[in-house]
Amino acid sequence: MSPSNADPSADAAARLGRVLATTQDYAVILLDAQGVIVDWLGACENVLGYTAQEALGQPFGFIFTPEDRDGALDRQELEVARASGRSRDERWHLRKGGLRFWGSGILHGLRDDTGTLTGYCKVLRDRTDVRTLLDEQQHRIDTQAQELERRRRFMVRLGHELRNPLAPIRAAAYTIQRVGDEKVKRPCEVLERQVEVMVRLLDDLTEATRADAHVSRILPQKVVLQEAVQMAAGGLQAAAEAKNQALAVVLPEVPITLEADPARLQQMLLNLLGNAVKYTPEGGHVTITASIEGTQVAIHVEDDGAGIPQELLPHLFELFARGTRTAAFEDGLGVGLAVVKELAALHGGSITVRTGAERGSAFTLRLPLVQPAMPASDLP
Repeated sequence: MSPSNADPSADAAARLGRVLATTQDYAVILLDAQGVIVDWLGACENVLGYTAQEALGQPFGFIFTPEDRDGALDRQELEVARASGRSRDERWHLRKGGLRFWGSGILHGLRDDTGTLTGYCKVLRDRTDVRTLLDEQQHRIDTQAQELERRRRFMVRLGHELRNPLAPIRAAAYTIQRVGDEKVKRPCEVLERQVEVMVRLLDDLTEATRADAHVSRILPQKVVLQEAVQMAAGGLQAAAEAKNQALAVVLPEVPITLEADPARLQQMLLNLLGNAVKYTPEGGHVTITASIEGTQVAIHVEDDGAGIPQELLPHLFELFARGTRTAAFEDGLGVGLAVVKELAALHGGSITVRTGAERGSAFTLRLPLVQPAMPASDLP
C-alpha cells in the first residue's frame, strides 16, 4: 500500500495525520498489510526524531525497543489489530539516537469495502511526562510503605520485649504479698492491678500493629451467621459471667448464610462483643441479635452500660480514638473499632453506633449477603 493507491480508509488516516500535524503531539504512522511503514505523518518527526525519508520502508518494529522486538511484541500488536480491529498499548519506544520515551498509542487495522486488510494506522503520543510522574509517585508510595513496615516491625518487637518483665513482676508481687505483713498488701494489690493494665495496653499495641499493617484483602466463603455468632459469644461467656452480666444471643431460627471471611467475621464480632462486656458494669446486660435487611444482614450488639460521650462519636471509629466512658476505658488505645470499620469496608459493609448518656450503646454491623463479583480489568 502506498499513498498514491491507498484505499479510502488509508486516505482517511492520511487526512487525520495532516490534521494532527498542527498539534505537534500525535504521530501518525501508516503501514502496509505486512507491517512496513509507508507514510510518516503528523508529529512523527517531532516525536520519533526520524525524517520521513529515514522511516519509509522500515518495519513496524523499527520504533520498538530491542527487548520488545526480541519478545515479538511488535508482531503481537499487529496481530491483535488484525484480529480485533485495534490494539492499544503503552510502552517504551525508541527515538532516533536511542533515546527512549514512553509512548501511548493505538493501532487500527485498515480494511477495504470487501473486508480485506490493507494496512494499519498507528497513532502515537509521547507521554514520558506522565510516566515519570507515575514512577515518582510509586517510588514515594514504596518508600512510605517500607517505612511503615519498619515501624510496624519495631512495634511488634517492642510489644514482645515489654511483655517479658511483667511475669516476674507479677510473681514477685504475689510472693511479697504472701510472706509480708498488712503494710505491703495494699501496695502489692496496686502493683498487680497496674500489671494488668500493662497487659491490656500491650494487647492493644499488638492489635494496633495489626491494624497498621492494613489488611488488603479478604477470603470470602459461605458462612452461617448463627454459628459464627454463637462461637464469638461462647468465647466471651466466661468474661461476662465474671462480671455477673447477662450475655444474650437472640437469632432467627432460619439459618442466615452470607459470604464473608470467617476469620475476619470472628474478629469483628469479638471486638464488638468484647467492648460491650468490657464497658458494661457489674450485673449489666449485653445482647446480640441479627436480621436480614434487603441484601444485607444487620448484626446488633447492645449493652446497658454508661454510653459514649457525644464529643467522641465523630471519632469513635478512628484509630486510637479514646473516651471516658469508664475508668477501664482509659486503659485501651482505641484500636478495636477502627479494625472493625476497616474489615467491614473490605466486605462491602459498614458499622454504625447509637448511644446516649447513661443509657448504653447499640452498634450495628451491616454486611452484604453476597460479595459483589470483581469486574474484569479493562486493560489495553
